[in-house]
Amino acid sequence: MKEKSERNDPDSVKMEVKAPVDLPSVRSGTIPPATANRLGLYLRELQQFQRSGVKTIKSTSLGNRLGLSDSQIRRDLALFGEFGKRGVGYDVSGLVGALRQALGTDGKWNAILIGLGNLGNALLRYRGFNQQGFVLQAVFDVDQNKVNREIDGIPIYAISELEKRVPSMGVQLAILAVPASEAQNLVNRLALLGVLGVLNFAPIGLSPPTGIQTVDVDLAVELQRLVFAVVNSNR
Repeated sequence: MKEKSERNDPDSVKMEVKAPVDLPSVRSGTIPPATANRLGLYLRELQQFQRSGVKTIKSTSLGNRLGLSDSQIRRDLALFGEFGKRGVGYDVSGLVGALRQALGTDGKWNAILIGLGNLGNALLRYRGFNQQGFVLQAVFDVDQNKVNREIDGIPIYAISELEKRVPSMGVQLAILAVPASEAQNLVNRLALLGVLGVLNFAPIGLSPPTGIQTVDVDLAVELQRLVFAVVNSNR
């Protein structure tokens, strides 16, 4: 059956990881970690300017959007070459290309989503993935009532079929939207399948096997950060 969407505490495990398949070329190894954390923010805002037809942008305008100083932005962007001209600003198109190269999003990344609850459904329908080069190949879920169908052309499989399905998809990334109790086991399984990175929405810190990278996104923690900012904004 095809569904139409609304829009047309384990120890670290060492495992042998399969070689990656068709990885985009990432050129960000010499970028300081603090700068790397800001690159995605710069890219997001610059792409907004680009879609609006803006050709050049000054560091002041970009800083105002992100709450960063002009000097910080100039130091960060100087790592990518001479895209700025004094009195004129940065070439938006050229800088977008350079940032996408540095982040590795100038190519295609195949991904899967595991977990089709409320959060998983929202992530499945997020249009920004394709726009940034992340191609969702399949969804996996434990609920037999949700599997063996498609949503927007994306097939949904039983989680028991993970080892059967993933090797033929050329998957490099996975998104976990599962209960905390299931997350670590899934990361271990994904590592054995050659998956290189996991975006983890489960409210638990993972111990990733050797060869796989994880990024945790805990919405409750982010809300706590927001509350802290609000409470301290007038102090």
